[in-house]
Amino acid sequence: MRAAMVAVAMAVLLSACGGGREETAARACEAAVRNKLAGRTFELDVKSMASKARAESGDILALNGEIVFDKGLTSEYKQTLDCKVRFEGDKQPSVILLQFNWSMDDVKKN
Repeated sequence: MRAAMVAVAMAVLLSACGGGREETAARACEAAVRNKLAGRTFELDVKSMASKARAESGDILALNGEIVFDKGLTSEYKQTLDCKVRFEGDKQPSVILLQFNWSMDDVKKN
């Protein structure tokens, strides 16, 4: 009985910390974007991406979200971002797709 209570308490604590596969995948996407866009300013809502994550085949999660470049500046613009993350056993999840999608409307403004 005591072991069951400890297990439940641990599960509650872990869920309170957030996380989970969806947030882990979103953080992996964010890290890939930071690596790809080194030196650029952007904002990415990791929690929003995690909330929209969907399972694909096997251990792959597909995520998407909006990325804002140069927020607050006159050069600010937005794009959507698609990201796929693969989970393999004990290894860190790996980003297998990182795609920035821009709109023709944004091009016409310039």
